[in-house]
Amino acid sequence: MNETFNLTRFLNLFKKHTAEQYKTYLMSTSVLIGVLTLILGFISYSTHGHMGPVIQAAMFLNFLFFSGTIFTSLIFTDLGDRKKSISTLALPASHFEKYLVAWIYSFVIFQLVFLGCFYAIDYLVIKISNANAQDKMEIINVFSPDRKVWVSFLIFAILHSICFLGAVFFQKLHFIKTVFCFFIFIAVLCLLNPVLLHAIFQAEIENGIPFNMVGLIINKENIYIEPTQTSYIIAATIAILISVILWISTYFRLKEKQV
Repeated sequence: MNETFNLTRFLNLFKKHTAEQYKTYLMSTSVLIGVLTLILGFISYSTHGHMGPVIQAAMFLNFLFFSGTIFTSLIFTDLGDRKKSISTLALPASHFEKYLVAWIYSFVIFQLVFLGCFYAIDYLVIKISNANAQDKMEIINVFSPDRKVWVSFLIFAILHSICFLGAVFFQKLHFIKTVFCFFIFIAVLCLLNPVLLHAIFQAEIENGIPFNMVGLIINKENIYIEPTQTSYIIAATIAILISVILWISTYFRLKEKQV
């Protein structure tokens, strides 16, 4: 029998995890639906039913990132408890199978459930708003290439991989500690970015947001350099590679856990 992965053993582990956690997951889904209903309903009421695509996209991104990172940070909670960690690590399954169950639930299943919940509530709110409105609002298509909301899935992959690693790396307060380290990294990146841009362009930097447009001041004239389509492709490829590297790192960190 393969010690790393066995389909029957994996399916049994997946069923066991589902049977033990389904009440918690259903409760979490109910909370998500309730918060979505309150926030989207309040925004629709405040804007008199004019909840356009930009507002819907903003709500989609915020809820996806916030709820997704919290859920991911709690996926390995049992490893932070000595008693629970013993029973978890002692299960007759490989570390890879335990890792895969957690990854599927926190990354694949979460996004599918979130999409279902968001579209169900968004459709309901838009339907009610359009009932007596002259200007009909349309439901946003998050997969449309026009508004580029689909980029949020790439960003979520990076955030998920970071929180996934933090969930295994830290023993307690996984979400808080992971977010703290993440913001320190972002702060350092934002501080170093203008220095690096100045060294590259040898000019005064007006605007230097990482992975975005660069603003230069040359002879008192503002010059802006925007990323090309190739640059976006490279950035997306780098995002995927970073996510994969962090996911692999999480697996090897999990392998270090012993009973």
